[in-house]
Amino acid sequence: MLNTEEFGSAYAANQIARRESPIRRLIKSFYISNLLRYVDGPTIDLGCGAGQILERLPAGSVGVEINQHLVADLTKRGHRVIHAKASSSRLDLNGIAKGEFRTLVLSHVLEHFDDANQVLRLLLNDCANLGIATVIVVVPGEVGFRSDTTHKTFISMEYLREKQLEACGGFSISRHAYFPG
Repeated sequence: MLNTEEFGSAYAANQIARRESPIRRLIKSFYISNLLRYVDGPTIDLGCGAGQILERLPAGSVGVEINQHLVADLTKRGHRVIHAKASSSRLDLNGIAKGEFRTLVLSHVLEHFDDANQVLRLLLNDCANLGIATVIVVVPGEVGFRSDTTHKTFISMEYLREKQLEACGGFSISRHAYFPG
């Protein structure tokens, strides 16, 4: 299991404060706008956190989050959010119907796992089984990775090549970029 204390009420309060920060909203709006160009219809925001991406996704989208405090906050704000089970080896897509979504966003989640390559491999297989056509993965660069003690695995193109994840579960990398730049 993921350390739920590590992602408890203090973590939720920090995420909500970051969501409300005008400078953070401005910075994040650039990468969210770029990400939205690749979204096709109602989307799953897996690990939706405080909802900055979820609030800009098309109608019918859903957030999936392990932090009960963030789930409560987002639900109160009118978003559809599924409370996921915490696991150290798998991202929970229970409650998602086959064929309901074509896109999944995984933003700033994968780096929180020790065995990120296995987590991604299982997720891509689950996405294929659910009929999801596009998976968008966002991970921090080196500076962002080092700035958070809850980050466990640095994900880079080299890491993806080393772990043979450039093509997996019927998905392949069609584009990669670094923000900014």
